[in-house]
Formats: sequence, structure tokens, C-alpha cells
Amino acid sequence: MTASRKRSRPASLQPGLRWRRIPGIMAKSGLGQDPQSTAAATVLKRAVELDSESRYPQALVCYQEGIDLLLQVLKGTKDNTKRCNLREKISKYMDRAENIKQHLEQEKEEAKETPGISLRFCCESKHLRS
Repeated sequence: MTASRKRSRPASLQPGLRWRRIPGIMAKSGLGQDPQSTAAATVLKRAVELDSESRYPQALVCYQEGIDLLLQVLKGTKDNTKRCNLREKISKYMDRAENIKQHLEQEKEEAKETPGISLRFCCESKHLRS
């Protein structure tokens, strides 16, 4: 994407405030020891990549799926320390997903408010000239 085509980000999504992968997700929480944990880590890693590329709709879907997987891991975890770490990770990912969701809803509202030329108008004006 060229600099001229790059969309500006709202303050909550600016590079200085951009979401970074939570360090140690697999080490601290015990993730990666079973297939469900590995899947959660993989999906959340992809979410962060998409987020850093400003591909917010796709990132939101990945965050939601990753959070669901982490919740399933949490249900099967008996160690209180690991449960606490998982809850913390889930909470941080949920906060980020909520920020993205609000941003997308705001963009959608702004698009509704911004008048534009509809295809119907373009086609009709083209036919009127001939």
C-alpha cells in the first residue's frame, strides 16, 4: 500500500498505541502443551499480524476466535496460577477486540453520514448524456 493510499488511523489505533503481541502468551500461561492451546496461540498471533497491517475486520474475527479458544483452555485448566494468567490474557485480547469493534462501527457510521455518488446516479447520468 502506498503512502498516498494509506488510511489514517484514529488515535486509539495509532502506531504508538498500536497493539503488540502479549509477550509470553505460551510460556506464562502454559499454552502450547495441547492442541487447543497451540491453536489459540496461532489464531491470536494471526490476529495481531492482521491488526498491525490495519486489516481490522479480519483481525477482529481472529481475536474473537482466539478468545473463544482461550476460554476453552481456561475451562480445562486446574492450576490456579495458569488460570489467573489466562484470564489476564483473555481480558487484554478482549479489550483490544472491543477497541477494534468500536473503530469499525465508527467507520461504518461515518460512511453513512458522508454523502457520495451512488452507482445508480452514475449510470443514470451516463444514459442522460447519450
